[in-house]
Amino acid sequence: MAKKAKQPKDIAPASVSGHVRALVQWMASGVYEKDHIIAMALLCAVAGENIFLLGPPGTAKSMVAGRLKLVFKDAKSFDYLMSRFSTPDEIFGPVSISRLKNDDRYERITDGYLPDADVVFLDEIWKAGPSIQNTLLTIINEHVFYNGGKTVRTPMKVLIAASNELPAPDEGLEALWDRFLVRMVSNCIVSDSAFFKMLRGESDNPQPLSEQLYISDKLYGEWQSGASAVTMPESVVKAVKALRKKLALLEKNDENKLRFYISDRRWRKAFRLLQTSAFLNGRSEINLSDFLLLVHSFWSDVESIPALLEAVTSSIVANTEAQLDKIDKAIKQIVVPSRAVPALQTAVSNMPGSEFAEFDYFYYRVENYPDGETYFAKMDYLSLSSEPREGIRFYDTKRRKILIHILEPGRQFQPTATSSNLKRIVVERMAGGAVIDGVPYYFTRKFPARQTVNPAPAEAEKQEPVYQRIQNLVAAFASCRDEWNTYMADNWTGTPNIFLSEADNQLIERKNKSVTDRIDATQVKLNNIVMLVK
Repeated sequence: MAKKAKQPKDIAPASVSGHVRALVQWMASGVYEKDHIIAMALLCAVAGENIFLLGPPGTAKSMVAGRLKLVFKDAKSFDYLMSRFSTPDEIFGPVSISRLKNDDRYERITDGYLPDADVVFLDEIWKAGPSIQNTLLTIINEHVFYNGGKTVRTPMKVLIAASNELPAPDEGLEALWDRFLVRMVSNCIVSDSAFFKMLRGESDNPQPLSEQLYISDKLYGEWQSGASAVTMPESVVKAVKALRKKLALLEKNDENKLRFYISDRRWRKAFRLLQTSAFLNGRSEINLSDFLLLVHSFWSDVESIPALLEAVTSSIVANTEAQLDKIDKAIKQIVVPSRAVPALQTAVSNMPGSEFAEFDYFYYRVENYPDGETYFAKMDYLSLSSEPREGIRFYDTKRRKILIHILEPGRQFQPTATSSNLKRIVVERMAGGAVIDGVPYYFTRKFPARQTVNPAPAEAEKQEPVYQRIQNLVAAFASCRDEWNTYMADNWTGTPNIFLSEADNQLIERKNKSVTDRIDATQVKLNNIVMLVK
């Protein structure tokens, strides 16, 4: 018989982040694939914000509220399933008959009802009638309940609402919907492993919470005070500016239907949520892992989520991508003669030894191509201009080399038995070689010696010398690369953000990888540019 696991000792966590991780782990024990929602519910409770869960019945939405209530010392909870027939008495408490009879005072008995609860769970919230909705708005906005002429401060830390649908338009629910800062989708279990564990009843209620893990009122106040002192660094400021522009553009393209409109009040509340996330992760500054949480705060309907995801993740890397765009543009101005600097083309073409060496009579050799020894078809290259053309790259098993050909309009490329690993590419002509998929490469020349390239006198009067421009580009790229390395170190190394899901982390990993790959490609471009004009 297996030995029963020992209960952990009541040892206080060494840090705020350690405390929060232990709470999330305890709350999620025996619950499958709801770790992220549970973590976000705890974050909302500490931030004093509300959370809405969208999903079908039976997806553990009420369990989230039940577990959350248990982490607050001596907390009270209130759960209710709304219907069209729900009355204010069932939510806010019945009217006191004795007070009405003896004092002629209309006052509710709130003990055990919503105004008396720390954690509130309202299922099918959109079915509530107008009288309930209006009172809820007052409680959510001001955390007060007007009872018989008295203003009562409510202890509510978080309101968790749930429904299998979003509020219907034109039914006056917009104000209530807007009060839920965080909006999450709660689905059925996806993993087969977790699903069959659930079927076999392998999920158990958690062990009693360690006394040292409870959130007391005193600790709750300390956490809220600590979160309010968290600052926002320049990297997050830049991301916020980029996101505001992207959301404004999305709203304009959506014909101003307010699906991507974010009010100043919502931005302010979201900032408070980011501060709380940073503090509970043990930081004194917001970083871009916190910024990613805006995905869960800014969507208005399910259809808008993909566009919002792209807007938020692209805003995180927008500053670096803008720098790379500027560098790429400057590179093209140097290497593509017909679009930018004809003097460079003239200087290179007049150099002794500027003619390319021929290989196998019909090919020019592409130098420094990263995938291996590569050759460009001579006749195809001679017909090439500085306008982009579609080409094909493949491995010739007979020659044991990579070959590049231009695809003629209307003519399909017919691979031979010796052709493998076909890949479509985009090519264009440049001084001394070709631009292949945006990366400049020069060709092997008959004579290896190269002369220093300078613009023609007339061109030199208009702009900096080519070498000076390249030197400036190299310096700009080095600064961009160093800034990117700092960005990665400051935001995505170390312990992962408690409140990001695995899907969130994968999303940003893909975005960061795309920028890292682009930085590597830009490095190749610059290396080739430098070698081209030596």
